[in-house]
Amino acid sequence: MSITVYHFCCERDMRGIRSQGITKGVIVGEQLINPGSIRPRWNTYRIEGWQWMTYDGCHSRQSWATRQLIWYDRTEYRFTVEIPEKDVGQIYDRDRLAEFIPGTEKLFDGWDGSENWIVYRGKISKYQLKKLEHWNKEKECWEVVA
Repeated sequence: MSITVYHFCCERDMRGIRSQGITKGVIVGEQLINPGSIRPRWNTYRIEGWQWMTYDGCHSRQSWATRQLIWYDRTEYRFTVEIPEKDVGQIYDRDRLAEFIPGTEKLFDGWDGSENWIVYRGKISKYQLKKLEHWNKEKECWEVVA
């Protein structure tokens, strides 16, 4: 049994994902170094190879995409992704990710819908992309891209 999830993106990213799969995801965070010392400091880190997706395919419930001021629509396209049963262990929700990488629960805090977010450890092959849709703003619906 496979699991179906969704990956949202803008037009400029859609083309690369369509041809290569979902491969460039990262986890970004901060970690306090030497918290008890006279000079504690924050260390910013990036961990590559973690693809962000969601169980929720609804366009209007993607709060992560609109929180920052950007000039493009990060939910313009939606890929339907199939995770095969043999790879389900690569899926991490908030709690599992926090056990594996302490402090990452902050990445989910304050975002509506984050209870549906997952990260996939590894790359998503283009063959796992089962459908590509474009959001029609005028009709407020998804339209399949050929």
